[in-house]
Parts: sequence; structure tokens; C-alpha cells
Amino acid sequence: MVRGDGTVDDDGVGGGHPGAHTGASDIRLTEMLRADTPAAYAALQELRARHGPSVLAYARRCTTSDSGARQLAAQAFTHAARETARGTDPGGPLRHQLLLLTVRVAATWAADGRAGGLDAGLHLVLSSSGPDGPVPSMLAAFRTLPYRAQGLLWYGIVEQEPTDRTATLLGLTRQDVAYDIRPALQSLGQACLRARLAASDDPRCADFRRLIEESVRPDGPRDSADLHTHMAHCGHCTAAYEELCALRDEPRATLAEGLLPWAGTAYTAPAPAPAPAGPSAGTGTALGTWPVSRRLVLASTALGVAVVPLLLLLWSPDDTPAEHTSNSVPTVAAPPPVTVTATPSPPPTASATWSPSPSPSKTSRTGKPSPSAPPHPT
Repeated sequence: MVRGDGTVDDDGVGGGHPGAHTGASDIRLTEMLRADTPAAYAALQELRARHGPSVLAYARRCTTSDSGARQLAAQAFTHAARETARGTDPGGPLRHQLLLLTVRVAATWAADGRAGGLDAGLHLVLSSSGPDGPVPSMLAAFRTLPYRAQGLLWYGIVEQEPTDRTATLLGLTRQDVAYDIRPALQSLGQACLRARLAASDDPRCADFRRLIEESVRPDGPRDSADLHTHMAHCGHCTAAYEELCALRDEPRATLAEGLLPWAGTAYTAPAPAPAPAGPSAGTGTALGTWPVSRRLVLASTALGVAVVPLLLLLWSPDDTPAEHTSNSVPTVAAPPPVTVTATPSPPPTASATWSPSPSPSKTSRTGKPSPSAPPHPT
């Protein structure tokens, strides 16, 4: 429950138990938190159910253990509840604000000797930034947009929430979400372009604003040689051009990297699939868990063991000298049927026992030697 100072009794990341306020918007729930009424706890539970899993997943990117991630996410919820109780309005999507608070809490950990629980890369970034952590590159331009446009960009593009879910979080209709996301993205691009050009000391940069907008249009972009000549020595216009191209081509990854101070791409990446559980019975290793190369070796060995005796039985002495066969496989005796076919036929005087008028095909089947070829020695 939220106390008078804004602190939370539980861990604040367990997902909560949604109740009667599942259809209320985030703005309505935060207003209920400001009122010191019994409905404040139900509003907090609903907010935890909506945003707790995402905040915990981001906290895991910032820490080295699951316990540290839960503690970091719980403190972020506590800070958000305290600021809400004081009447502070973040002015943006609540989940995005919770993620920003997560990095701010991590910055306090790095300052008071608890940096061992933070990710090494995040600690390095925090050590070279201000007291509140690094500032995302698009955050200033993003905050110039209305709350509605910010929510559509964050929930609709970055989080990829379903249309109904986005409409519930923002208090909009399905039609608003379906038709207003693209204009919101264009508005952010124009805000980023204005911010980039305003930071330049070159007065000519403002004259290239229209050319930059035309060169990054999604349908029929118009290239300009003068713009490329100017960008060759102007870093501000180059950054603005590249930023708008990234928003056009990869809006989700670009927004995540530009609006989160740490691990934006990792936050939007799909969670890794769990490794399949191995067999528990037996003391040996199952064949299915062995590497592919080892399984191929086993299969080749088994095939060789089965084929070698078959080759020895079917080896014909007509193709290999008898003495070579006896030397290579001294312990294997040829079967009687193979011996009969390999033994030369009797002398011509014994041909009377055969058919009176043998045909050439019968003679070849009896194994009678050809007059031009002497029989092989036995």
C-alpha cells in the first residue's frame, strides 16, 4: 500500500492483482494514487499488473542478479509513487517514466558504494555521466510532444502493445490508436530535426531543413546535391539526416535507443528461449544431447561395424588374388557358395555330365573357363 510519504509496503514488482480498475487509463489511476482513499491501493495493484513485468525485465538488464533486479525495480516503483503523492506529473507514458527512474536509482547505487550489483557496462556509463545518469538523445524532443503522441509512440511502437491495450492505457479509442501513430512519428521526426538544427552555430543549417525533410520522405524522397555538399562538413545536419532515416527505416529500435538511457536495443529484443531439459534417467548421456559431430561419428562407426562383415562375405576372388585375400583376412573363411563359384570348372572330359547341347549363357553360368583365358590358380 502507498503510505503518506509515497513508499510502497511490498516489493512493487510482483505484477499485482488487477481488480475493478482494469479499464481505467494510467492517468486515472495516478489520480487515484494522489487521493488518500482506500481506492489508492487498488490503483497501485493495477499499475503493478500493467507495468511491473516490463520494469523488472529492464532492471535485469541493469543488474547482475535477480535479487538485485527486484530490489532496483521496487525502488523505482517507490520513487514513482512518492512523486505521484507529491503531485509531480511526469508528463509522459508511465512505463517509460518507470524505466527512466530505474536508471536514476541505479545511479544512486553507483554513488553510494552499491555498484557491485550493477552491470559492468552500465556502471561504466554511469561513472562518466551526471548524477541522474545519461540523458537519452531523443528525450528532449520527445517531451515536446503532447502526452497522447508520446503514449502512442511508446506503447504502440516500442512496446508493441495490442491496439486495445494501448487504447486502454492512454484512455483512447481503437480508431485513435490506428490512425494517429504515424502522425505521431512524423511529429517526433520534426521535433528531432528542430532540436538538431537549433544546436548548430551555423546559421545556414536552418536553410537546409526543408531539403532534409524532402530527402527522407518514405514515398518519393528527393535527393539534393547541395545538401550532401553541406553535410560533408556539418555534423549537426548529418546527425539530423541520419536520425530521420533511422526513424523511417527502423522506428522501434531507433526509439528505444533514443528514449532509454541504457540497453534500449536489448530491451526491445525478444527474450531468449529456455534451454530444453535433459533426460534424468540413467547415468550416461543421451544421444539427443550430444553434439552433432559426435552423433555423426557414432553413426559412422555403427555403420562400419555392420558393413565390414558383409564386404568380407561378398568379396570375390576373381577380382582379388587368392593369396592377397588370405593374407589380408586370415581369420575369415569364405562361405561354401562363394568357394564353388570361385573354383575353376572340371576338365573338358567332364562336360558330358552337363546338358547335351549347352547354350553359351549356360556355359557362362557354370563357370567354365574360356579357351583363351587360363583358369586362375586355386
